[in-house]
Amino acid sequence: MSKTMNMLNVLAVVCIMLNGCEHRMEKDFFRKPLGNRLERLRQYCLENQYKIFRYGNDVVEPPLTDLANPIAERGAESVPFLLNRLDSESDDISARDILLIFEKMTYFKSYDVKSDMALMSKLTSRVSVMKDKGWQSTCRRKIQNIKDSG
Repeated sequence: MSKTMNMLNVLAVVCIMLNGCEHRMEKDFFRKPLGNRLERLRQYCLENQYKIFRYGNDVVEPPLTDLANPIAERGAESVPFLLNRLDSESDDISARDILLIFEKMTYFKSYDVKSDMALMSKLTSRVSVMKDKGWQSTCRRKIQNIKDSG
């Protein structure tokens, strides 16, 4: 019986530690001065930039949409990563956030999103199955912004 109790105690400590570590990198990022946050964000790898962007856009109020900029600036380099995320994250908020990055790519001219027919088709398809009609409408406007870009 004592072995079982010891194992349960160890599991409880591990769970507490893991829970405390969740979003640690993201929280540490936001504890530092805001003045140079985009410069600091550019120093992270793409995956960590994405995690920080999502945290800043989905948890911080008001949302910090400018955190999409360093990812968007990467252009073609980030497209496969974002498509993978679009496939693996099925919630509407993920799709909205990823679409924001593609919209910013268009704005920065770092990638010709509207000319990538496979990408545009995938984005349009993903938006068409969104459950939240408000976010779906917002994302349709983002797609239209991309199509209308010069």
